[in-house]
Amino acid sequence: MPILTVIGDYQWLTFTVMNLAFYAISVIEVNRYLRFLKIKPEAFEVFAFQKVEGNEALKNKIIYGDLTRREVEIALSILRGLSYKEIARDFFIAESTVSKHASNIFKKTAVKNRGQFISRFKPKNE
Repeated sequence: MPILTVIGDYQWLTFTVMNLAFYAISVIEVNRYLRFLKIKPEAFEVFAFQKVEGNEALKNKIIYGDLTRREVEIALSILRGLSYKEIARDFFIAESTVSKHASNIFKKTAVKNRGQFISRFKPKNE
């Protein structure tokens, strides 16, 4: 980008690229917000468990390990049965980042792998 401004009057190109980048980031953020609204009832239910007092009530809940908002989003996606690749595509992040979040989720919820996590936290009526 700076090279374009040095070698000539490419201000129109610079502004076009900057505007496209701004619009792309805006679309990504709007999409993320809409996705959160879609899972809001589930997410609200999970966040509400943070306010419950007593370890017994939290024993089998996902919020057991004080998960971050992104970890809750990824945990809910894992519980829906999505693969790491699908989750990465949905959240616009790398698959390795999803794997790292999942690893943190498993540590915080005291499970060893994805199978244990799903069997422990998946609602019984599904």
